[in-house]
Amino acid sequence: MGHTMNCTIAAFILLSLTFSTIHSLFPVGDRAVIIRIDDVQTYDQPSSYAQPEKMLLQYHITEGIPALVSIIPTRFDKDPQLVDQIKEGTNQGIFTIAVHGWHHEPFTNLSRTVQAESMQYGKNRLEAILGSQVLAFVPPYDKFNRDTIAALKISGLTLMSSATYEGDIPREEDGIVFIPQTVTSAEVVQQTDSWNLVPLTSITQQIESSWVSYGVAVIVIHPRQFYDEKGEDRWSAYIQMIEWIQQNQGKIIRAEPPRPTINLRLDPFLLSVGIFTGLVSTLLIAFNLSSKRNARKISRSDV
Repeated sequence: MGHTMNCTIAAFILLSLTFSTIHSLFPVGDRAVIIRIDDVQTYDQPSSYAQPEKMLLQYHITEGIPALVSIIPTRFDKDPQLVDQIKEGTNQGIFTIAVHGWHHEPFTNLSRTVQAESMQYGKNRLEAILGSQVLAFVPPYDKFNRDTIAALKISGLTLMSSATYEGDIPREEDGIVFIPQTVTSAEVVQQTDSWNLVPLTSITQQIESSWVSYGVAVIVIHPRQFYDEKGEDRWSAYIQMIEWIQQNQGKIIRAEPPRPTINLRLDPFLLSVGIFTGLVSTLLIAFNLSSKRNARKISRSDV
């Protein structure tokens, strides 16, 4: 079932590319890197996940490493320290903020109307809390369909990051930037809700392959993957990955959503009325000027 769904989505995207205005984002062979930090949220205290989340965000702020920060809107605002941290990274031009659903539900289970409403609710909530414009969207569980793309346009969001294994590819299409995940850094164990780190050699192979195929590697990080109840040092693996990227001519860049364009659609009837009114006004002015000239001629001839 999952394989069939993936093939269907891939076929839809390939078909849509045929009839859309598409631009490649990066030259093939380019060595760009985008880091996406998913599931950012306020954790109830005490929580084992709150500290790793803040440590990860602070590391990016301190080192000036750009990141696309994907926030769950309904689980964000109860921790002033976290809010201030996100604001700091955003104001410094380090973080790009993305709406990560509304309640973190799979969007493929929702209608187009509900998807658009959820995006708008999330966008409005994050903008109200952070005081800055939000134009990016990360679908929960990377699941999306054609209604999701339509909902993006309705909501005024101009960047989406899902995953290549869901059939998406990096591109810019009809004013929307698509930068799907190409690199997995950790895998969740559903039974225990724990995370297994992917070996560094596998991560670097994924990055190299992404550079060759797309010119960009999009690496997804979850703050929870840095917590280990056994006390294992998981930060060193992340630092090693960042250092490998820098040592191999990789450039970590900020995801930049395009500014939404305003399309002025004129009603044909109103346009016709406007043209007719303009022509009538022009004729009346011309007739009035002609009448005045004739009146002057008559007046002179009487003298």
